[in-house]
Amino acid sequence: MERFDRNTPVGMVSYFRHCIKTGDVKGAMSCFDAQGVYIDRTGIAIRGLQQIEAAIGHLCAWRPDIKGATPHVTMLDNLAVWLDKWKMTGTTPDGHPISMDGHTTCLMKKDERGIWLWLVDNPFGAAVLDV
Repeated sequence: MERFDRNTPVGMVSYFRHCIKTGDVKGAMSCFDAQGVYIDRTGIAIRGLQQIEAAIGHLCAWRPDIKGATPHVTMLDNLAVWLDKWKMTGTTPDGHPISMDGHTTCLMKKDERGIWLWLVDNPFGAAVLDV
């Protein structure tokens, strides 16, 4: 079994992407702060863990492989801004191939246990400005 150090932003993102690839919705959701926000591809802010779980569950159903370039991480105390480029490939449950890429712009927060969490997960970055 692969081990992930969620006490670092890089380790948390690796764990999150692993959960998406293996279809582990519960694990992926454990990467969100209770006040977390997920920005969908149209720029809509999805608030509340139950609503975020619906979006993440859809993604986990695809079990895509998400590869990220070396991130740029800016940390200040218990907050971090995460920027990276990513490529996602996989197959939808009905057999259609998917291939997407983008630029992530996210805000992370370290909780009282020292675990990094998504506070704002925006996997589409500035592309939401073009919608």
